[in-house]
Parts: sequence; C-alpha cells; structure tokens
Amino acid sequence: MASFIAFLQENPLYGVGLAFLIVFLIISLLKKAIKLLVIALILFVGYSYYLNDIFDAYQDSNINLQSLESKAKGVVDEAKEALE
Repeated sequence: MASFIAFLQENPLYGVGLAFLIVFLIISLLKKAIKLLVIALILFVGYSYYLNDIFDAYQDSNINLQSLESKAKGVVDEAKEALE
C-alpha cells in the first residue's frame, strides 16, 4: 500500500484521475440512494392511502351495521307486539 501512495505522489496526474474516479463513484452512489428514497417515499404514500381507504371502508361498514341493528330491533319489537 505504501508503494501505491508513493506512486501517486510521484505522478500527480494519476492522483487527480483517481480523485475524479472517487468523486464520480460517490456521485453515482448518491444518485442511486436518492432514487431509492424516492421510490420508498412513493410506496409509503401509496400504502398510507391504502390504509386510509381501508379505515374509511371499516367506518362505513360499522355505520351500516349499526343502522341494520336498529332496524332489526324494530322488526323484533313489531313481531313481539304482533304476537301479544
């Protein structure tokens, strides 16, 4: 490793080339990380929308069940009155 560092110190153009390669590598990794974060954010927003839609459907079904319960109680009460 020491000979590689000495080689770069003796030939500065190779050092500059290596520095550019490292910078390009870092930039490309950051671009991929940003793309991954954007995709993860899109998936999170979609899943949150899906959960909200499911919750709304649950609330609607709960309201429908309560109205059916009150109607069923009314029918049972009418049947009791008819039998008496």
